[in-house]
Amino acid sequence: MNEASLRRSLVEIFRLAYMRRLVDLLGGNVSARLSGDEILITPTSTPKVLIKPQSIVKIRLDGTVISGGKPSSEWRMHAGIYRVRSDIKFVLHTHPPNILALTQAGLKVDLSLSEAISYIGEVAEVPYLKPGSAELAEAVSRAMSKDDVTAVILKNHGLVTIGSTPYEALNRAEVLDDLAYITLMTTIVKPRPSGRGGF
Repeated sequence: MNEASLRRSLVEIFRLAYMRRLVDLLGGNVSARLSGDEILITPTSTPKVLIKPQSIVKIRLDGTVISGGKPSSEWRMHAGIYRVRSDIKFVLHTHPPNILALTQAGLKVDLSLSEAISYIGEVAEVPYLKPGSAELAEAVSRAMSKDDVTAVILKNHGLVTIGSTPYEALNRAEVLDDLAYITLMTTIVKPRPSGRGGF
């Protein structure tokens, strides 16, 4: 996939994530690996509906901007993941509401609730750390350094998923948020005890 195609893919995936309510209008970010130490990443504080292929920022892994405006404040996290995993082509950071509710409740996603375990792999979790910080980037990169890990839950913050295609990264985010919802419902909603006169 050439750079022009990658830019279009990032725009499309970001809008799909917004339509799926995995991110709000200004939150979240997505990136793609280019050759060498260069990546493409979404710009900071730009409404999803206004992002165009030319809006995507090209940076080096050290944060140097090659072209475009200001990159997402989470560029360190994306760069760190690419450094530790040469197999990763796309990184998606979302704020799925069900994942957030699950971590707030102190629960974990139950991967056994569907066939998702076969393609989700291992899900890691890191404690809350300041968004955009070097500490968060280091914690996520360390968690993602294991080959089987395809997603990292950021406690009280969001989710990071990876993929060999942008659609794989998005699908993992969607599936995990759906599983979080199912986990919440099966934990909170208890069967009513049957009794005389009941249904």
